[in-house]
Amino acid sequence: MSDLIRRLVSLGMAGAVALPLFSAEPENVVTLSIPATAEHPRNSEGAFVTLRSGRVAYYYSQFSEGASDFSPCRVVEVHSDDQGRTWSGPKVMFTPEPGTLEMSVSVLRLASGRIALFSAIKRGTSDCHPFMRISSDEGATWSAPRSLLKAPGYFVLNNDRVIQTARGRLILPLAFHRVMGQLNEGGHSVDLRAIDLWYYSDDEGETWTEAKNWWALPVESQTGLQEPGVVELADGSLLSWSRTDQGRQYESRSRDAGVTWSAPQPTLLRSPAAPASIKRLPGSGDLLAVFNDYSGQFPFTLSNRTYSGRSPLVAAISSDGGAHWRTAKLLENDPKRDYCYIAIHYVGDAVLFAYIAVSNAPDKPSEMTIRRVNLPWLTAPDDDLALRSKKILHEIFDREESWIKIHAAEALIAGGEAIDIRERFLRMVPNVDSLPYRVGVWRVLANTSPTMRERAECVAQVEKIFLNPKSPDRSQAIETLGKLRCSLSGPMLEAARKTAVEGPEALKVLAYWTLQLTGEPGALDHLLEMIRSSDVDKRAVAAYALRWLRDLPPAAMSALARAADQEAEGTRAKAYLTSAAYALNADPSRMTAWRATLDQIVTTGNMETRFEVCNGGVQGVAPADLARYLPLLDDPGADTRVGAALTILYVRARK
Repeated sequence: MSDLIRRLVSLGMAGAVALPLFSAEPENVVTLSIPATAEHPRNSEGAFVTLRSGRVAYYYSQFSEGASDFSPCRVVEVHSDDQGRTWSGPKVMFTPEPGTLEMSVSVLRLASGRIALFSAIKRGTSDCHPFMRISSDEGATWSAPRSLLKAPGYFVLNNDRVIQTARGRLILPLAFHRVMGQLNEGGHSVDLRAIDLWYYSDDEGETWTEAKNWWALPVESQTGLQEPGVVELADGSLLSWSRTDQGRQYESRSRDAGVTWSAPQPTLLRSPAAPASIKRLPGSGDLLAVFNDYSGQFPFTLSNRTYSGRSPLVAAISSDGGAHWRTAKLLENDPKRDYCYIAIHYVGDAVLFAYIAVSNAPDKPSEMTIRRVNLPWLTAPDDDLALRSKKILHEIFDREESWIKIHAAEALIAGGEAIDIRERFLRMVPNVDSLPYRVGVWRVLANTSPTMRERAECVAQVEKIFLNPKSPDRSQAIETLGKLRCSLSGPMLEAARKTAVEGPEALKVLAYWTLQLTGEPGALDHLLEMIRSSDVDKRAVAAYALRWLRDLPPAAMSALARAADQEAEGTRAKAYLTSAAYALNADPSRMTAWRATLDQIVTTGNMETRFEVCNGGVQGVAPADLARYLPLLDDPGADTRVGAALTILYVRARK
């Protein structure tokens, strides 16, 4: 019954507008947060520049009278004199003329020493053009904005996108949207399906030439190729990427300095229709990408809305020009927020990330965030302990032909190997019905599906297994539907209702779990009744289901906390109840005591209870606590080894 927890909320990092300096600086910390207000309901898309004085300036878009892309907007600046540790208050830099708005800033130190500031200026819903300003006095004064294109239309230049190559050529990546005769769903009078095109300049922006070719997305799409970016690779070639609604970023490449570009191809950056940002690491040919990761390594929730579901926010490294990505580190993962429009800037041995966190919850305002991350932490490869943990997981995955194989696979996914594991499971599909862990195959594929369509196909296979009364793995099927947080309907809903009333005792608990996810009245009450059952196994399974439900009401949390405290030491249910109470923070005053109980079970429990505790309690394990898990890597129980390896990889990636 125990299994990999993949949807725990990691420890978040919060910061204030100004943070004091400490002798031992945090590796990853928010140093500026500007929340939305009634006066300025959106602060977003911007870019950094370092002045000759050492001051770091950040220019961004400040909206008023609304938060849409067509609300009044001007360019505002904040600055830092200590490499992004503390920040000034905002200062208005550019207020556009009446009837226009200015947003999406890119700032670039030119080879000549001057500073160029690019922005998108809009005059209505069908007129958007890139403009450029120049400063020759370190940002004290700026030239008037100058339009870079004569052609009419809607040309989108995203923030922090313009580059100058090693040979001095400016590259301007644009998404072009054709004008339509009617407003679309976002209030635009342009087609959301964009094409990518590029402009280049060899005289620092005085004149511009369009590349010889442009590209459309070669598949059916609602977005086309939107919000492109570009980076120069170590060999002098150019990599351009765009967001799509195909579950991944698409790329085009140029080997002639931006004159021609290859046809768009899908990349391994699996993401929603959200912009990614990529820059070269300083003094290196490696690339740093920041994007919303849908590979499966980190928990994510597919959205029915094209431009939502922009969580988690992850940083990853490529050492081969973007062909593969490694060393993913989690930056943000609140599922109630959308993280997007990232700017990247290097300062000393750190990197600054600026982005907007759009709130999808009424109790949380949206905010613009600047996060300071130490480069050694961000770019560090796996250490010996992580490598040992992965080796153990690979050995179990390759050798076992039982459900332990699934547990090992999901731990490897949490350790950063989601793409490789998905490919291996896709190769199992033709013979999946002959496998004793076939439900697990569909679960892994569902949890790593970058699109709603692919995920729905996997869920349908799991439902098919449950709906067959002769299937020997119906319990694994309905458990998986619970872990996938599926809302049931049609024959599957009726089957779950019938199972909850008439089915075997073990299946009843699992059925109520899925019914609660579907919103069935009384389902949660049945689960809470079961954690008070005289049957220790029923108490354990009910607690397990509650741990996966999340977002329990206060009364349910109190009932779970009481059950965890009242359960006798040493029982199977003690591990499950305490794990659930701890994972859900059912009573903040009891967390320390529950942590002690979990630590004791890690030391003295059996394989099943140790594995449950590793999953339920992983978010509270600090790096200093990993010594407790080292002996478990040599435990004779395979699931115990998997649980220990999972804990080590989780802590290494997320702390």
